[in-house]
Amino acid sequence: MAAKRSKLPKAKGVVRIDDPGGHGVGWYARVTYEGKTTSKYFADGSHGGTKKAFELALAWRDATEKKLGKPRTDRTLTRKSTRNPTGIKGVYRSRSSYVVAWSPEPGQLIREFVSVAKLGEQEALRQAIELRRKRERLVYGKPVSSEADLTGKAKTAAAKRAKKKK
Repeated sequence: MAAKRSKLPKAKGVVRIDDPGGHGVGWYARVTYEGKTTSKYFADGSHGGTKKAFELALAWRDATEKKLGKPRTDRTLTRKSTRNPTGIKGVYRSRSSYVVAWSPEPGQLIREFVSVAKLGEQEALRQAIELRRKRERLVYGKPVSSEADLTGKAKTAAAKRAKKKK
């Protein structure tokens, strides 16, 4: 009969490495934000055992997220996509409106629409971006899209669309 394995703790960004014969036994913490990944390994043996190494990995993850400006959440944060012409996470163009997508809880997706026909290209985009930032504040406590994103690529995309229609 196989021995029962103790239940190991779980946390976003912290995974267990269990390879006693090879690379070691411990916890691997990883923080990815704005396309950059930072990681650190916490071996059980040199950090006081499995539980202590896990706690250190969590503390490192939290401190690293804070240092990078990443909001502390167990949700997945989407990153900027080169395929999104607005340049704003969660805001994209669909037929006659801009769509604002956001996730109030893990596993739940809500979409809101801002009409281009009613507001015009530039104003619809401006309102969609404003709505997205408002939703980010509700979920994360602060906007996670940067000011640079809001001014450059988004305005250029809206201007190109408006010019095409003329």
